[in-house]
Amino acid sequence: MRREIALALIVPALLGARVVHATPTSRLVYSRSGDADSCPDEQSLRRAVAARVGYDPFFAWATRTIVASLTRRNQAFVATVDLIDESGVSHGARELRADGECRELLDAVALAIAIAIDPQSLSRPSSPPSPPPSEPTVAPRSEILTAPATSVDTAPGPPSLAASSDLPADSITFEASAGAVASTGVAPGPSVGLALGAALRWRAFSLGLEGRIDAPASTTAPGGGEVSSWLVLGAVTPCAHLGPVFGCAVVQAGSAQTSGAAVPDARSQSLPWWATGGRLGVLFRVSQDTLLRVRTDVVANLDRMTLQLNGGDAWLAPPVAASLAVDMVLHVR
Repeated sequence: MRREIALALIVPALLGARVVHATPTSRLVYSRSGDADSCPDEQSLRRAVAARVGYDPFFAWATRTIVASLTRRNQAFVATVDLIDESGVSHGARELRADGECRELLDAVALAIAIAIDPQSLSRPSSPPSPPPSEPTVAPRSEILTAPATSVDTAPGPPSLAASSDLPADSITFEASAGAVASTGVAPGPSVGLALGAALRWRAFSLGLEGRIDAPASTTAPGGGEVSSWLVLGAVTPCAHLGPVFGCAVVQAGSAQTSGAAVPDARSQSLPWWATGGRLGVLFRVSQDTLLRVRTDVVANLDRMTLQLNGGDAWLAPPVAASLAVDMVLHVR
């Protein structure tokens, strides 16, 4: 009964003047002191919050940050939850205290974080709570303390955010990527290749450089023989991000290595490749600093190449080329 009363007190405390600062997604900075290692780990807290709001609200590049910490104080477990906006300003730290086992704080901390991120989550049903522990017969006494809103210094130094695995919102971060690409319209047949990339990310924008090399693809030429080509190119990709979804402009420049076979006049040559277009993609979290990226490009061929064999045209590049790629992206801090 006391625990339910304590949870109920959190709602008005966080829904007061703080609602206007809530955001559907946030970064999570979570820590436990050495004497609080029996408290739930970060994955348990993430699952509990996701059950409250109905989706996974944590994303590495969200502009606002939830800072949660658990520690032991005077024979009790104390949790601190704070919402920090994109300017580095705290919007009121919340302290929750339990005299029993630390796992008793999990629901209270998850509720506090869920309300801070998405107040509308209160109107959605949450997943069934975990069964209460069988050992204690009386719920522990809980206290809720409210700390005044304070400004957090975002300048380099030793604030608590320095221990976070996420970088401050205003930092420029580096990404490295590697993946596989399947394309059509760049060679006489469907082709596959490898791509490497690097990008600089600032808030919701990034600027990337990519390199790609395709395996040879071929087709049969009229009159006999076959023609083949393989593409090597570089690309510049300025992008805008909205949560896990992103869109980019794509500018490509490269060279197609072409050749003929099985005919007397077969020869090899290099032809230029110029193309521009757009990209859409989505990111999936694999670990704290590793993401899976799925993307598709559609580009207009600005210099359509023609492959000739037997004195005639064997293949003319189409005006539009498309590709689908899957990359692993490493977020370097």
